[in-house]
Amino acid sequence: MGNSDTSPMDVRVALCQVPSRGDVSSNLDEVGRIAGEVAADIYLFPELFLTGYGCRSFDAAELTEAGQSLDTLCREKGIAIAMGMPVIRGNETFNSLVFFTPEGRTEYDKLYLANFEPYNEDVFTPGKGPSMAEWKGMKFGLLICYDAMFPEIHRYYATHGADAVLMPSASAEKSEYAMRTVVPARCFENTVYTLFCNNTGTGPAGRYYGGSCAFSPLGKPLVSAGTGEEVVTVTLSSSEIESARKVRTHLADLRSDIDWE
Repeated sequence: MGNSDTSPMDVRVALCQVPSRGDVSSNLDEVGRIAGEVAADIYLFPELFLTGYGCRSFDAAELTEAGQSLDTLCREKGIAIAMGMPVIRGNETFNSLVFFTPEGRTEYDKLYLANFEPYNEDVFTPGKGPSMAEWKGMKFGLLICYDAMFPEIHRYYATHGADAVLMPSASAEKSEYAMRTVVPARCFENTVYTLFCNNTGTGPAGRYYGGSCAFSPLGKPLVSAGTGEEVVTVTLSSSEIESARKVRTHLADLRSDIDWE
């Protein structure tokens, strides 16, 4: 875990707290605009940004073309894009986070779908397991919104070498307290960065509170957006991860000999 055997690495991440524009083409234009105006290594967009959170029917061909466009953009600019979007496989549709890089893509399907007031994700199939991506020498665990309430996901990523966790969200105002409490705790427990990119504006779940933010491996706030449209950037450093894990030895102190039965 960590990067003690390599030279220090820095990765700049843009948290793109922008409202979905209502159609895939417009949203792709917005991605291109931001990538042209904001310098970053990774651009993280909110949950289901590509189609809009709450969309319940999807055009497979349109999604395929959108993925190809994002592949091309990443190759042309030498960047990574972490996009909240539906993914269709066979007869199943997943609420996914797709991590595009010039070398290819990694897909993560939301494990815990939110089907309680004010959310309705019953058109999706739950994911089957965790997924990690690597870019610019750092490893990223992928999860989506409600997944953060299940601490085993963050712990899995931390114990499998993740430096940071990317977390798109569609958190309405009702969920603000929960997210502001849980996300820094997950960082501190596991000594990993967490980058939270939330929707903004109003959708089927009500008004999203925005508040996209990043926390250090010790759970300290690094950057935070307001409630409206905003793009904020943060730089992740492997040396900060190493320092945090010397201060808080949670991962090194984990025991495998405890009988929990």
